[in-house]
Amino acid sequence: MIGLVDCNSFYASCERIFRPDLKDRPIVVLSNNDGCVVAMDRNAKKNGIRRGVPYFQVKGDLAAVQAAVFSSNYALYQDISDRIMEILRQHAFRTEVYSIDEAFLFLDDNHLSVHELGNRIRCDVQQCTGVPVSIGFGRTKTLAKIANRWAKAKYEGYGIFSLDEQEESSILARTNVLDIWGIGTRKAAFLFRHGIKTALDLRETPEYWIKKHLTQTTLRTLWELKGIPSIEPEMAAPPKQMILSSLGFSLPVQDLETLETAVSLYAASAVKKLVKQNSEAGGVMVFIRTHRHKQPYFADSRQIKLPESTAYLPEITCHALTGLREIYRKGYDYIKAGVCLYGLSPKNHFQHNLFLNTQTQKRKVTESVREIQTRFGSHAISSGRTVSGGEWMMKQEALSPRYTTRWSEIPAVH
Repeated sequence: MIGLVDCNSFYASCERIFRPDLKDRPIVVLSNNDGCVVAMDRNAKKNGIRRGVPYFQVKGDLAAVQAAVFSSNYALYQDISDRIMEILRQHAFRTEVYSIDEAFLFLDDNHLSVHELGNRIRCDVQQCTGVPVSIGFGRTKTLAKIANRWAKAKYEGYGIFSLDEQEESSILARTNVLDIWGIGTRKAAFLFRHGIKTALDLRETPEYWIKKHLTQTTLRTLWELKGIPSIEPEMAAPPKQMILSSLGFSLPVQDLETLETAVSLYAASAVKKLVKQNSEAGGVMVFIRTHRHKQPYFADSRQIKLPESTAYLPEITCHALTGLREIYRKGYDYIKAGVCLYGLSPKNHFQHNLFLNTQTQKRKVTESVREIQTRFGSHAISSGRTVSGGEWMMKQEALSPRYTTRWSEIPAVH
């Protein structure tokens, strides 16, 4: 069997961990710059709050039901996620982290039933992190996804549902084709037009028809619904082929110096991700733009191919700033900038230029910086250009403390 563990209302649950006073209050989490609602708990949903709605439209409604509103605290969410995934690996050696709040468990033969194992997992995660989870079990990843939906929708109090082979047909007949993992809105509309409305309908569709009208991905989904594992597990996430770091400004920016600070920050963020996956970049792209719906509109970008692949922050920042100065134009209200690293390759897998090879010393510096940041925090050492602060930075008026990743924000017990 394969299990899918999904954290319930993950962002909201993370905010509630260190705030027991919020146990019965609705919780809403906002997007970057506090623009719109991106996550909420069940209480907020019951009060009619929907994902994606602009915050200013529902601000009064949230206040009326005494909802707690938070800015996105990704440092906290990622750290809690890492802790949960480590707990799951203790129960299943083969664990595929699918997203920040989901993981597939590939279960080997053991003396525990899936319900007993599921109960242990739920209790351990709840006790060690305070986050509630729902677990679905099935013969394939797609069936486990469907089982997890039932665990959340039909068995909210229990949180565990095992899709046994004997009852698969009954459950699939009550599962809308749009609720199948990998079936998007357009594909579901096409299937509906041809009378395929449930997961059972899709499972019983002839394979030759799928091959003729749809893709190989849909064919694999059909096999998975039949109980034939057809989606390979990914025990480790594949390295990214491109890394983008970009955020909108809370206020328009006109001067070059402020843009340089922002681009330097984004370059540092991108390089941090690059080093984490042990890769080097072959090129840097920088872009800036004004508001799309305000005149005068301006947007431009510049790509710089590096002399040799590198993960050396000063060099990447220097090229990013060079590109920025080439595309910058005075008199515009810029609302967004970003840095993209492309042409990524694994470290030590690139043939460096014999006459330009200075990477040995640069790699030593990069590794030293990484060790310092790992031991003392990401802000212990940084580029002199990345000066934090400024009115232009992302608005996070309701940001909660980074309880688990900042010594200065660790919760105090009285």
